[in-house]
Amino acid sequence: MRREAILKALHEAGTPITVDELSQRTGIDIVRLRVDLFRLAEEGKVERRQRGNVPVWTVKVSSTVEQRYEKLSRKYIP
Repeated sequence: MRREAILKALHEAGTPITVDELSQRTGIDIVRLRVDLFRLAEEGKVERRQRGNVPVWTVKVSSTVEQRYEKLSRKYIP
C-alpha cells in the first residue's frame, strides 16, 4: 500500500522530486520512504537522479517513445 502511494505521488508530480517533497505528499516517514524507494528501484519501477547535489526520484520510463519525450520535455520545458 505504501509503495502504491509512492508510485502514485511520483507519477502525479510529473517531474523528479526529493525525498522530503515525497514525504510531504504521501505522509510517509522519510526513513521508511527511503527503504521503499530503494526496493522500488531494484524492481525497476523508479529511478534515482541527481539535481545538483540533491538526489531526486522519478517513475522509471519504460518505452523508447516515452524516453524521447522525457528528453525533449527536459530540454524545452524549464
